[in-house]
Amino acid sequence: MLIENILLALNSIISNKMRSFLTTLGILIGVASIITVVALIQGIFASIDQQIQQLGSNIVTIQPHIEAQSFADYMKNRPELTLEDADALKRLIPAIIDLAPVIGEGSQIKYAGKTRTTSIAGVHPQYQEINGQYVEEGRFITDLDLEYHRKVVVLGQEIVKSMKLGERPIGKSILIQNTPFKIVGIMEKRGSLFGRSLDDYALIPISSAIDLYGRIAGHFASIQFRVADMNQLDKVKQQCTTILRRRHKIPDNKPNDFKISTQEDIVKSFSKTTNVITAIVMGIVGISLLVGGIGIMNIMLVTVTERTREIGIRKAVGATRKNILSQFLIEAVTLSFLGGAIGILLGMGLGNLAAHMIPHFPPAHTPIWAILLGFGFSTGIGILFGVYPAGKAAALNPIDALRHE
Repeated sequence: MLIENILLALNSIISNKMRSFLTTLGILIGVASIITVVALIQGIFASIDQQIQQLGSNIVTIQPHIEAQSFADYMKNRPELTLEDADALKRLIPAIIDLAPVIGEGSQIKYAGKTRTTSIAGVHPQYQEINGQYVEEGRFITDLDLEYHRKVVVLGQEIVKSMKLGERPIGKSILIQNTPFKIVGIMEKRGSLFGRSLDDYALIPISSAIDLYGRIAGHFASIQFRVADMNQLDKVKQQCTTILRRRHKIPDNKPNDFKISTQEDIVKSFSKTTNVITAIVMGIVGISLLVGGIGIMNIMLVTVTERTREIGIRKAVGATRKNILSQFLIEAVTLSFLGGAIGILLGMGLGNLAAHMIPHFPPAHTPIWAILLGFGFSTGIGILFGVYPAGKAAALNPIDALRHE
């Protein structure tokens, strides 16, 4: 009986192609919009998650941080995180490995009459191990570079390209803050995210960075390290908090002037943000689904009126109220299901097209749960708005129905 009702529904839909299409248009647009948005947002999340997972989950980052009403207020009360803090953590917490403070500044690079402003980071040799970024050509910064304050630099590939350093940049010199730095290495390519190149940076020894920017630069470092045992991660974070609060002389009733985060924290934070955005968009798109549902109900009511005589004949030959109810309900659900299926395919196509057309945008990703959600929405709308017309058809008196012209 179910198969027969589905075939009847499909036959009715095919017989009225344009009306069926217009009926499902609201469902189609709503589901397509949801799938497109989810595919783009999940593509961003998948890209960031992949990059974070490549680094490993045992990486901890500590940065200066306070709550401030404005940037000016933040700079006025700018918190400090010093190289001495980094030394204290490494000395007092045995579970920490590969600890490396980082000093970040924005500076101009000059070469052969060309100038470029980029991010300059003063780093330790452990930097590449912690961040999972390695040299593709040449070498990385060494302990001897730090000890002797050597003016050497490792470049991201965007710098090599934009400054036209040629196919053999190793051994050439560039000017940073009008100080010559010898190129000793080129980092492997990382690509881009949201149109921003991830290869637009330069790395120099942290000791040379202090020479370049002054000792005060060492007061505003960030600290990165790895934990030997993941089971000790929470304990290490608590030890870091205790040590830094004591060193910074923070009273018990005052908040930290630093922020400790792990790769897992970053993933959770971004996931929470994307979920909120997705929920808001889905709420807005839900209006389109509501309109689509009302359209289905209206058309089904018209269909019941048009087929009143057919309903009377079916009841006269033995069709029960349940049979009539299921026939028209299945027709409504089939309409919305087809609209949802087309909407899902259209949404996936639009998501991939948008991701391809937006420069440097990560590939779209449509998770299984989004597809199931699309089908669930469309089927639910069909049931919700198909019940009333189906019930009205089932309640018709067979004698009155047969007399209907």
